[in-house]
Amino acid sequence: MKKLSLLLFGIFLLGAVTVFYQEFKTRNFVEYFIASSNNLEDVVHGITIWEETDENSSSSIAILRPGDEKYEEVLSALSSWEVRRALFKEMDLTKKLYKLDIVNDNRPMDPFDILITTDGMLNIHGEEYELVSGSSIEEITDLAK
Repeated sequence: MKKLSLLLFGIFLLGAVTVFYQEFKTRNFVEYFIASSNNLEDVVHGITIWEETDENSSSSIAILRPGDEKYEEVLSALSSWEVRRALFKEMDLTKKLYKLDIVNDNRPMDPFDILITTDGMLNIHGEEYELVSGSSIEEITDLAK
């Protein structure tokens, strides 16, 4: 009986570790959330970067469309992002906040909105992620200007 209980506990523990690892492992931002790198240009038809100036207003830093000079550079910078779910870390809304809108012309009323703080925390679909590697949001805004 004791061996059976240990075996069942071991199987449960292995399953929990597998699920936990899959949820919280580091992922490429573009391939996980937007599209594979092969069809990225088919899916992304525009990028808008907003800076939150206070609680109720924001200002547009850049509006980029395919064919724009900085569009490919910003898209390349986003492709280098590696993100990981943040387990015990929350987005600090007292930090400078940016919003990144990724537009698909096939679904114009449903842009992909991402909130980003200067410390590398992202809010994607209501879940917190941290930027593990890649260009910071300040570097991307400098590219876009």
